[in-house]
Amino acid sequence: MTRTDDSAADPEFLMRSETASRLIIEIASAAAGGRDLDQILHETLDRLRTVTPLTGGSIALVEGDDLVIRAAVGPFAKEALGQRLRRGPSASWTVIDTLEPCNLPDVRDSTFTVKGAEAAGAIRSWLAVPIVRRGAGIGLLEIDSTAPAAFGSAEVEILQTIVRILAGPVELADILATERRASELRDAFIGVVSHELRTPITTIYGLSKMVRQHGHSLDRDVFDRAVEDIEAEADRLHRLVEDLLVLSRAERGAVEIAGEPIGLGRLLRRLVLAESTRLVGRRIELVAEPDVPLVVGEETYVEQVVRNLITNAAKYSDPSTGIRVVAESVDGEVVVRVLDEGIGISAEDEGHAFELFYRSTTASRIASGAGIGLFVCRQLVEAMRGRIWLSKREPVGTEVGFALPALAPDEVDPE
Repeated sequence: MTRTDDSAADPEFLMRSETASRLIIEIASAAAGGRDLDQILHETLDRLRTVTPLTGGSIALVEGDDLVIRAAVGPFAKEALGQRLRRGPSASWTVIDTLEPCNLPDVRDSTFTVKGAEAAGAIRSWLAVPIVRRGAGIGLLEIDSTAPAAFGSAEVEILQTIVRILAGPVELADILATERRASELRDAFIGVVSHELRTPITTIYGLSKMVRQHGHSLDRDVFDRAVEDIEAEADRLHRLVEDLLVLSRAERGAVEIAGEPIGLGRLLRRLVLAESTRLVGRRIELVAEPDVPLVVGEETYVEQVVRNLITNAAKYSDPSTGIRVVAESVDGEVVVRVLDEGIGISAEDEGHAFELFYRSTTASRIASGAGIGLFVCRQLVEAMRGRIWLSKREPVGTEVGFALPALAPDEVDPE
């Protein structure tokens, strides 16, 4: 650290410098020891308490267009851990994009917004430095304090040294996670091809053979039911193939989107009509604002998401109950919610619903499935820079919704 001669002779400064040096060596040893990345990040923050006057702190890593908090310490750690900040104008993303540290002596004198109800009313000082690897920002280390002007150049220098050490393990963990995810997706692809496609293909083959050989002598009701079953299984097969295509693209690293303006109101009307025709006797209602804004995405992918969500709602609710599709504009987004009156979902299952292969015990008892539909929906929605969620309704049922950024009026091509 660069200090004046007087400060360099100060016993407190010398002790802090020695402690900081030991801290850096400890972090480097932990990072080189092959420990779990989240454990390394948490231990790093925990040890920073000994050399900086922090109240709390966190380490967030870039995941696509999100900045996700992977480790946190301090009184606000519980509400901070797992928070996601979408790429956009913010102090955190500015630090990552510019690769420059940011030290705010008093956040109340700035436009900086603290996430979290408790933290927002208490934090005064904020210092953040980017985690950089190969010239790109891959994360952020921040410390904060309830006291104003808590951090100076010494703390900036300590944090910059630490993030240089962390950059290597973070990159390695990202590579390993990508490889593991690709392997899981390949296994999923093979599993669906081997098992889930077999049932509709076998049914279609058997029924079509029966109709061809005995169609002229079959009772009319039997003949009609056979044709209906063939159509239903063909539709199921078509949807499985669509999901498999998304899995194959995800395995290659990302689902690519050719962004185009989409009129969700018109699209939803068409989809609800088509699904009502497919799900004979099922009441599906569309409740949409008269002037739903345009969104940017890919129409075929939005169709796939909505159809998957309506199919799920029908699968896990009684045929006598209705399904509502609600569309509205909220805070710069177009929000679409599919509401049913079915089995609902537990708080534990909410956190896993969009994972590949995950199916709750209750859902598995009611209907068969591959456990890939909601995973595919998340891949498609996030590729369109949107968000997706699932929650229990009261008193009964489930809400599955997604939101896509609305197209601003000045972005709409007048032609």
